Amino acid sequence: MGFRSLLSQYASLVGSVFFLSLVFYPFELLAPAERQQRFAKRIFNLAYIPFFLALAIFVLPSLVNPLASQVLTFAGSGVLPQVIGPKGGVTTQLLFAIAFALLWDLWQYWLHRLQHTVPSMWETHRFHHSETALNSTTQARHHILSYLLSVVFYMPVLILLGPRTPHFVATFIMFRLWGLVNHANVRLQIGPLTPIISGPQWHRIHHSVHPEHINKNFATFFPFIDIIFGTYYRPQRNEFPPSGLPAGEEVNVMKEATIAPLLGWYRTSFARFSKFGLQRIRILLSLY
Repeated sequence: MGFRSLLSQYASLVGSVFFLSLVFYPFELLAPAERQQRFAKRIFNLAYIPFFLALAIFVLPSLVNPLASQVLTFAGSGVLPQVIGPKGGVTTQLLFAIAFALLWDLWQYWLHRLQHTVPSMWETHRFHHSETALNSTTQARHHILSYLLSVVFYMPVLILLGPRTPHFVATFIMFRLWGLVNHANVRLQIGPLTPIISGPQWHRIHHSVHPEHINKNFATFFPFIDIIFGTYYRPQRNEFPPSGLPAGEEVNVMKEATIAPLLGWYRTSFARFSKFGLQRIRILLSLY
């Protein structure tokens, strides 16, 4: 992909995030789940997004494209496109989009769950959960290492899905619009549809600081995936908890957005090395 094409993709992504955030903002003002959010937090996210997307589009492909090419060479057209069949009418495209979304969300569920349970992976995800004013702009508040992790872990999924993507309308809904829906600061309750499709209240539970909500509701589109694997929490009527890190700790957002994961990895590695070194010293001393 040439530079002009990458530049066009970058401008499209940045433009859509800003435009959709602007579209969602009036609804967040009219029916907020959390009132009197600090506007500066929204501005920080919007200022951060262009830098994050620049790294994601201009830098990371040079690291992962060779690997992706090898995987796609092995995968060919992918398993799912062969099962669904070639692109055809509306029914075929709809079936492919639904199957694609289900497989993608199942993969995302397990990666997301690992990010919460494996300490080294949590370091890449902390920045997203450090948001104490959950709103539509939060959907793009991810550390670049979290994005790199998702791209690398996505490689085996290419064998199933192949290079084919759903119709552009389905792709737009899944990967540009729905993140804003899930994170929107709106008092929207979808009642009996809650186990079927994700929404702002259901996903707010995932970002909650309350202990009973920790490690719940990992899916992006389909909450019944959480039901299947035992991590589902159905919000009660008018349950819109505050968001932030589980311990409720204050963080330095600039550090979390940049070097915090690296510092966390260093601390963990140093602690393990020190523990290993002390064990070796004790063993040596016991020999004398």
